[in-house]
Amino acid sequence: MKRVSITQELAYGAALDRFTGTERPAPTPKKSKPPAPPPAETAVIKLSVFLQHGEDTYLESLSSSAKFSGGKKLSKTRLIEAMVRAFRRSRLDVRGVKTDEELLKRVIAQLR
Repeated sequence: MKRVSITQELAYGAALDRFTGTERPAPTPKKSKPPAPPPAETAVIKLSVFLQHGEDTYLESLSSSAKFSGGKKLSKTRLIEAMVRAFRRSRLDVRGVKTDEELLKRVIAQLR
């Protein structure tokens, strides 16, 4: 993080010169590079997901097993994102689903 340095010129500007009657040359502005444009990204939204304790524990165990098998620890967010992308590609049919149990059966059938 950059620290701001307050100089006499920044604090008082030309007012001090007018008050004291001294002439100072005008400060030259520093040339800086324009900021780099941000990388092109798709829009991202924040979503809250409510899980039961056992479901959270399962995601945590997946995350840890990736790390302890020579990989890198995966966040629960990344795991859920990957699951959503996988189901999107599998074209899960949810037409006519009325209960959580029925949805679970269809998801299990889709995994096979």
